[in-house]
Amino acid sequence: MTGDKTEEQRTEYRRRRVKRIKRTIITLCIILLVLPTILSVFLMARVSSLQSQINDIIAGTAEKTEETDTQPDVVQASVKKTVSDVSVSASEGAVSSKSEVSAKGKEVYLTFDDGPGTQTAEILDILKKEKVKATFFVTGKEDAYSKKMYKRIVEEGHTLGMHSYSHIYDNIYKSQKAFSADFQKLYNLLYDVTGIYPEWYRFPGGSSTETMKSSLGGLVDVLEKKKVSYIDWNVISPEAMNPKVTKRDMIDGIMSDVAGYDTAVVMLYDAENRPMTVKTLPSLIRKMKEKKYELLPLDKSVDPIRHNQSN
Repeated sequence: MTGDKTEEQRTEYRRRRVKRIKRTIITLCIILLVLPTILSVFLMARVSSLQSQINDIIAGTAEKTEETDTQPDVVQASVKKTVSDVSVSASEGAVSSKSEVSAKGKEVYLTFDDGPGTQTAEILDILKKEKVKATFFVTGKEDAYSKKMYKRIVEEGHTLGMHSYSHIYDNIYKSQKAFSADFQKLYNLLYDVTGIYPEWYRFPGGSSTETMKSSLGGLVDVLEKKKVSYIDWNVISPEAMNPKVTKRDMIDGIMSDVAGYDTAVVMLYDAENRPMTVKTLPSLIRKMKEKKYELLPLDKSVDPIRHNQSN
């Protein structure tokens, strides 16, 4: 009897052990089947959450982009310098100082020096196509083409300014009398051709050029007697410093500098040896329009940028 009981106990123990093993196996199988499903659900929920966050970020970026077109676009820049801090070369050097400004309501005055030239007609065509008015600081030329360009500038609503008759520094600046004679010659020429007397003058080399042998005050007196104002620039074409400048560097340089001023007076060239103005002008205008800059011709309401004064 005792042997039979022992055998029964062993059999019962093995049976229970087998059951436990089966339950363990079944439990593991269930876990292995259910766990991937749980993980999949979790991952799907996580992906959905991340996608929602991404959508929020994209939406927020879009809102900020829209605000950039209408809200102040702040630019950190250096404090403006006075003429004593600036070295303006005889080859049309420029003040590159900036101040912190807002893009909203920015006024940009595109100005073209040294014409008329072979590019003048094309520049005028571009401005007409883009519906933009600008300012031309011209020199004295009496050929038929140049006279036609003077007329086009006025007839198409641009501002006609003076940049000396000869543009020869040694002749213009050797004395007040020489300056006055040069000024009067161009002043009369432009009136004879267009029927208007110009109201703006840009000194060759700028008002702080070191080539002046007579005092600036004496030259300004000549202008004021004719009620003519003078103006320099605060943004200059990169082509002035690098004749081999690329289109990208030309555009990026001007746009970067313009961003530093509430009122930007941009000096470009209307001369045969400065081809990059024409090549980049359409892109420059479009980029400025995208920034909602107001492109204007000079008039008497403008507060002049002058290198010999702090601005």
